[in-house]
This record gives sequence, structure tokens and C-alpha cells, in this order.
Amino acid sequence: MKNPVLSIIVPVYNVEEFLVECIDSILKQSFKDFELILVDDGSPDRCPKICDEYSMKDQRVIVIHKNNGGLSSARNAGIDIARGNYISFIDSDDFISIDYYEKNINFLLTHTNFNILVLQVCHYDNIQNIVIKNDRRKLLNNKDVVNYMMSMEYIGSAWISIYKKDVFNNLRFPEGRIFEDGFVLTDIIKEAGHVFISDIGTYYYRKRDGSIMHKKKSIKDWCDILGTHLKQLDYCHSISDNKKLFIAKYESCYLALIYALIEFPNESFDEFKFKFEQFDYSFVQLYNVVNTKSVIKLYILKLFGFSFMVKIYKSFNLYKVNS
Repeated sequence: MKNPVLSIIVPVYNVEEFLVECIDSILKQSFKDFELILVDDGSPDRCPKICDEYSMKDQRVIVIHKNNGGLSSARNAGIDIARGNYISFIDSDDFISIDYYEKNINFLLTHTNFNILVLQVCHYDNIQNIVIKNDRRKLLNNKDVVNYMMSMEYIGSAWISIYKKDVFNNLRFPEGRIFEDGFVLTDIIKEAGHVFISDIGTYYYRKRDGSIMHKKKSIKDWCDILGTHLKQLDYCHSISDNKKLFIAKYESCYLALIYALIEFPNESFDEFKFKFEQFDYSFVQLYNVVNTKSVIKLYILKLFGFSFMVKIYKSFNLYKVNS
């Protein structure tokens, strides 16, 4: 039996309310040459049975049953057996539009120097369902790829892209931590080559309270998040001819440490404070990149450090601790 063009990997855990919609949106695609790898990550509900039922109905569906190891572990299990030339990740509480794959895969097959194709996303809450539409374009040099994938324009989640399988030849998601997509982002960028931003197909990202990203964070969660931010900041800082990129990234990351210090006032987070405060930038560099309010905040931070900024945020009630 010949290998499929595409391997679609869906980690499955405790989502029986949404799983059928997710799987059906994949199997109904106009593009047919794929395998669907459903990775049951020790789900305690009816998900394992639902997965097996689909594998009996459609020979393209492959099911892995494994002990619970988390999202990264499930994705890695799928990558390990994937036979397609391209890989796509779908979270099991989300779904995709009917036109998600066909024209996008055809583009990749006829433009083989593109390793990553980025799709559109809809933040699906069943009320507003806001679609963030892409500006269709090709990124043909490393600087443009880095500037885009390190910017706020790029979501940074694994599910927003289709990848040439070669990207993951020596790459796996880190197990036992959250914010895993961001942690491997710099490694993916190094394998990206040319990137195509598509304006066809929509990923429906379901916003719900029970998801991993919306739960209250523990000290370990904050350490995972801060570790990911530091990895990205180190990468941006190492690109010596692009200070603008680093400052924009720093502005999007530094608040995480302030929030962590406020939520856990008895935890010092000294390692992260030290590393965040070691990054250099000047008033002029700030002025050329960020707005006036951010210039003031970041320059005060540079002069007085994170402990002082935490006092300011508390004094002016600039942050509300999650309940």
C-alpha cells in the first residue's frame, strides 16, 4: 500500500463532546490522500471507543491507544508513525473548513521548496466566531520568515500550519510542559526554508473554559511559560542586525514575569528575573519600535527592575489575579 501524501495527527483526551465534529470535518475534506492518526492519550471518557468506531468505518483512520502523557507525548507518538510527506496537527476539540487541505496541499506539491504553509484561524465561541484572515504571500528569505514567525501576527500554535515531514526529522515536542508549541518555535524556524501564508481554509479554534490554555496556572506552568519566552528572546537577541525584532518580542514577553510574580508573591522566580534583566536595550531603540506608553514602562523596568514594576502594577491595580 503506497504512503499517503498527508498525515493528520489528532491527540485525543477527554473531549467526547467535540470529537465527532473534529473527525467528521477531516474525513469530509475534498482532499482524500491522507491518513488520520488519532492518538488516544489515555482518555477516561468515551473517546477511545469513538476512535475505534471510526477506524472500523474508514481505512484511512489509524488509532493509537497509549497511557496519558500529555499533548506533546501524543503528538510525538503520531509523528513517530506518520507515513505522509506532509504533517498537519488538529486539536481534538477543534475542527476545520471543508476547503482546508486540497488547494493548500496542491500548492505544496507544486512548490516543493516551501516547508511550511500557514492557514487562517477562526476564534470559535459559537457567538462571534471571529476569523483572522491572512494576507496571502510568500516568504522567500530567512529574515522575512523570522520576522513573521516571531511576530504577534503569527499565532505560533502547531495546528495553524501544514509542515513538510522533514521539518520533524530531528525535532519533537517537549514532554511534561505547557506552552510546548512556543518552545519548539525557534527550532521549527530553523527548518522552515520558504514559508507560504495561505488565504484558503480556516482552522476553527474552540475557545472553552476547560481547555489547557484557560486553566489557572501553577508555579510550574509559569516556569514553563517563562522558559519558553526566554528561549525565544535569546533567539531574537542573537540576531544582532535586527534589534527591532528583539524589542518587539521583549514587549510581548516581559509581562508574563510580572504576572507570575503577582500571582505567586512568595515565589522569587530569581533565575528568570536575572535573565530578563540582563537583556540590553536603549531608550532610543525603544522609541523607534514601541508606543509611548510601552517606552515608559520598559525604560522604568530597565532602570529599576522587575520587583519595582510589580509594586507599580499592584499600586495602580494594573493586573487582576485570575480566580
